Amino acid sequence: MAADLPSPREVWAKGAGEARETDFASHVKAIAHGRFVMRHILHLLDEQAVAGGLQPLAHQTLLQVYGAHGLLSVSELADRLAISPALMSRMVRRLEEDGLVERVRSSDDKRVTRVSATQAGIDRLKDIDFEVHHQVHQFHRKLSEESKLGALATFASYLGLDADPRLADMLADADIDFDAHVRLHAHVVNNGHYDDEGR
Repeated sequence: MAADLPSPREVWAKGAGEARETDFASHVKAIAHGRFVMRHILHLLDEQAVAGGLQPLAHQTLLQVYGAHGLLSVSELADRLAISPALMSRMVRRLEEDGLVERVRSSDDKRVTRVSATQAGIDRLKDIDFEVHHQVHQFHRKLSEESKLGALATFASYLGLDADPRLADMLADADIDFDAHVRLHAHVVNNGHYDDEGR
């Protein structure tokens, strides 16, 4: 009977592999939620990058320069963004001309040049991130609980975490504080930054 059928989130809690076999419709529903969220968030990121004076690819490059572990070479940056080294070289040169990054010699091999964010680049990222936070907050307020959990299940499967029992318990019980981000957003707007008090 229909009443005995598991809910989509109970199906998602089984992991993508089992969900695909036991309830393909619910499996695809999670993917649809995930792709919907992903496309809209990427669109918001690109919009705020342009509003902050950076083209989307330049913004993504600056994020990788500052956010990746250690200083990266141009080829390593190209690999992280799945573009050609030649295109990345032009992108780094443009950011360098704008004073947002600088090239530095590797301490391990002086023949290797790596890319570092300048303080101006970091400040630009902060300004864009603040606006992104506000826009993302407005976006996810419109999402249903099912959309959030479906997207979470999809992202977990992309990362190989969908079999983690802790995530399975969370998806099945939906014991998530959906108001936590609302409190954090209010704190950030009032204070202009993140800190432990707002979390």
